[in-house]
Amino acid sequence: MAQLPKLEERTLLRSFERALDFAPDKVAFADRDASYTYSQAFRRSLSLAGGLARLGCRTNSPAALMLDNSLDYVHAWLGMGLTGVLEVPVNTAYKGDFLAHILRDSGVETLLVEAHYLDRVEAIADGVPTLRNVVVRGQFEGRSSSGLGLLAWDQLEASVPAAPVRREPGDLFAYMYTSGTTGLSKGVLIPEAQAYTYASREDQDLPTDKDRILVELPLFHLAGQWYGVYQSLIHRASCVIEPGFSPSGYWEVVRRQGITVTVMLGAMAEMLQQQPASPDDLDNPLSLAIMAPLASDFATFERRFGLRVAAVYGMSEIGAVMNGPPGTVVGGEAGFARDGYELRLVGLDGVDVGEGEVGELWVRPELAHTVMAGYHNLAEATASATEGGWIHTGDAFRRDAEGRYFFTDRMKDALRRRGENISSFEVEKVVNSHPSVLESAVVGVPSELGEDDIKAVIVLRPGFDADPVGITEHLIDRLPYFMVPRYISFVPALPKTPTQKIQKNLLRSQDAADEIWDREGAGIILKRSGRVERREGAK
Repeated sequence: MAQLPKLEERTLLRSFERALDFAPDKVAFADRDASYTYSQAFRRSLSLAGGLARLGCRTNSPAALMLDNSLDYVHAWLGMGLTGVLEVPVNTAYKGDFLAHILRDSGVETLLVEAHYLDRVEAIADGVPTLRNVVVRGQFEGRSSSGLGLLAWDQLEASVPAAPVRREPGDLFAYMYTSGTTGLSKGVLIPEAQAYTYASREDQDLPTDKDRILVELPLFHLAGQWYGVYQSLIHRASCVIEPGFSPSGYWEVVRRQGITVTVMLGAMAEMLQQQPASPDDLDNPLSLAIMAPLASDFATFERRFGLRVAAVYGMSEIGAVMNGPPGTVVGGEAGFARDGYELRLVGLDGVDVGEGEVGELWVRPELAHTVMAGYHNLAEATASATEGGWIHTGDAFRRDAEGRYFFTDRMKDALRRRGENISSFEVEKVVNSHPSVLESAVVGVPSELGEDDIKAVIVLRPGFDADPVGITEHLIDRLPYFMVPRYISFVPALPKTPTQKIQKNLLRSQDAADEIWDREGAGIILKRSGRVERREGAK
């Protein structure tokens, strides 16, 4: 197993140069319609960078991408990175204030956007005074209703290639905006070395230059862009870009494209497991699925499809700080501490917790520039998230005797009931295991006895009726008495940010008059002994 290169080698340009020296004519990136070798991708990326330079995009200045998954996105991002233009990836679900805030806060003058999102940009253009140029991918009418300068994608590409700019590990690479579940999104300032270190698995056995890596996650997310495209470049592998994830068509893509490695969300594995079993389930070339978080029954997933699963954990502020080899994974783990990072689990009193106890994850890098440089224009938020070189993640973990880390909750989502600390994440896993439940969110609500009572907000699968008693009995059989929700509410959908994170703050603030089933009001009382008392005549 190799190690990551020296810090000065952890830049996008040096990664590309190593790939060009290794195999310039090897396929680097492909989609359903086209493929590019490493040398072709390098030239095309610099041509797009040349077009951006004509629009005034300079080294160390930001430009935004609001694009669907495509080779155009890949090459535009690479061109920006190779010339030092700071990428601001924009979630394609953003509109209104979400979109305006990111474009305004980052101060971008140029935006690359799909034609079918152009109306959203026009709608908020007056609130983004810096925005001047919009490069449109796809057909559009040619004039802007808001005075923006519109340019067709072909015009951008038909440019004299720009010259690559040699960058240092601490130079800024991107602004990555957090999803803002409780407030405005913050722009995380990403150095070159942080992006490289996040993307690299050179401290693991896979992938290698023999692999073909599938990217179906959005390229505006770290997992798709860095843990897919950038990782493929670092390992001199081949990368296949798909427009998105399709449970019914997934294995056809894997077989047709010869995919050997992919990164996926645990929910994607759950959906693949729900597909009807097929005699050819094992007949596929996929050997490794890097998964975050792990699927609830990843071992069955491994056996059914003949592959291995590896765990990983990271976030925008800290990069990827946990991973581990496939074949050793246990349920619920996020991996082992990665070389190059010090990890602590700290209690609310500021003291490190012991083995098996839950604490907030603090991270400190051993090398400079491998975590964020701070939040854009937010000195106070930067200071509050860091202390003595330690970044406070806000995520709660526990660690076992072997050094594995297990995610338990966001610190602000953790609950306390009857003197017991409770992970909403772990309760949700059990709620979601009921056949009628599509997804759920568990939150604390005020209790007349102090601390929290627990409420489960549930979205049912199509065709199922609300059955709070049946779900409660399912939970009683699988949870300690103090973790079983007192209240259950059924909703058509959970409130989410455009990055699909559940807005639990909105669920906590629901009016008490909302339709909520009360377990105790229904006469189901749980005792510390594990006995269930049922009182007749309760409502």
